[in-house]
Amino acid sequence: MTLAYLATLLGTLVLVTGLAVDSGRAYVVKAQLTKAVDGAALGAARNLNTGDPRGEAERIFKANFPVGYFGTSSSTDPTTATDFFHTDVIESTGVNVVTVTASAVLPTTFMRLANYNDVTVSSSGQATRRMVDLSLVIDKSSSIGPAWTAVHDAAVNFINSFDQNQDRLSLITFGDSAQVLDLMPSARGFNKTKLKSDVPTAPGGSTAMVEGLYRGWDELRSVPTGSQSGLRVIVLFTDGASNSVPALWDSATVAKGLRTYDFPQNPGDTHTQTHNVPYVVGMFETESGAMSSNIFFNVAWDDRSIPPAALPAWAQWLPATSTHTHHRSSGIPTTFPLQTNQINVDGVAQSTARALRDQQANGKYPSQVWNINNAARNLVEIVANAARSDADGDHKIRIFTIGMGQLVPLLLGTRPESSESILMRMANDPRSPDHNAAHLDGSYYYAETAADVGPAFQALQNQIVRLSK
Repeated sequence: MTLAYLATLLGTLVLVTGLAVDSGRAYVVKAQLTKAVDGAALGAARNLNTGDPRGEAERIFKANFPVGYFGTSSSTDPTTATDFFHTDVIESTGVNVVTVTASAVLPTTFMRLANYNDVTVSSSGQATRRMVDLSLVIDKSSSIGPAWTAVHDAAVNFINSFDQNQDRLSLITFGDSAQVLDLMPSARGFNKTKLKSDVPTAPGGSTAMVEGLYRGWDELRSVPTGSQSGLRVIVLFTDGASNSVPALWDSATVAKGLRTYDFPQNPGDTHTQTHNVPYVVGMFETESGAMSSNIFFNVAWDDRSIPPAALPAWAQWLPATSTHTHHRSSGIPTTFPLQTNQINVDGVAQSTARALRDQQANGKYPSQVWNINNAARNLVEIVANAARSDADGDHKIRIFTIGMGQLVPLLLGTRPESSESILMRMANDPRSPDHNAAHLDGSYYYAETAADVGPAFQALQNQIVRLSK
């Protein structure tokens, strides 16, 4: 009787031991299989826009789960299996879903005693990618010079990284004015070939950044509510600082811009772009760039006077607000104050830190170099703040900025201050001392030379892809 009980007990112990050993082996295979399908799904999601997402999924799966892994006798062949890779789009939200499924057969050891010769292990990984509505706003000012080839190529590569069937992109450039070269489509998708070919092949003009940013915001708003993508983004590239004030200077029906050269002269400027006696130039129609009034004079940047006859009577005083006569979305604000106490500059209200001066009894400010330049810098922050706080759309807007070249970190203007500090404030970069926790975070990227422009755009692209998951 003892021998009978012992034989039964030993058989049970062998089966239990076999179950533990084979279950442990199956657990290891399951864990690795899960890692492989998860990695494959994420890799495919990153490559939905640029060519071969299934090929990327296959490569990652094979690298993480090679044939015969941990003694498996067979596993899903990602190249031929029809159920390995699947993509789907949730139309209501614009979310693209990638699903990768695989299985493997593991021969048993002790479990064979119970006629279980193998175990099939399966796993499924899923990754999602939000669709993107993006306005690409590019500074094409002449100061970019020979670096433009690098800017052009980086912009084209950046455009190429988006899904021409599901994402929406618009292209805006600014110099003496701002022009929308490619409108934001209302339906999903965009003409990638046309957008890439529309990136200018040569620079020219100044830095009408206020109008460029405004038009980028307007294009995002033009997509009907209810169909906007979950990620709405403005990307702005520049090599300088905002220097033009768009307004109804001459009481006409079309806004025009009056601008200044950069000042004061800075020893870090090796391209003669900064001046102690800067020019005031205008008036440039804010869309066509046509110079409708030939205003061109120079004066010391801190001079409170205006040379006699340098400005026509209607241009001797700054308008009360900016004016934006070119837009296509309904409800977008068309005027902004030239300074505000609602935005901080290094912890101090903008209207104090970068104040307009010499206000007259009638409330107007003279068109001094000081006031024009301060207003141009104030306005680009005010418009950026309005875009980020825009509550009319389905989702809030993020802003990303890229600054290139030697002018961006130089201390210029009346304070003086760097353009990159303004670009950080526009993007609501967490590194900015004026970061606004109530708004979505963006990022500022710096490209010191032309060779750094491509990597800066690539880093920004990676950030957007990360946010889209």
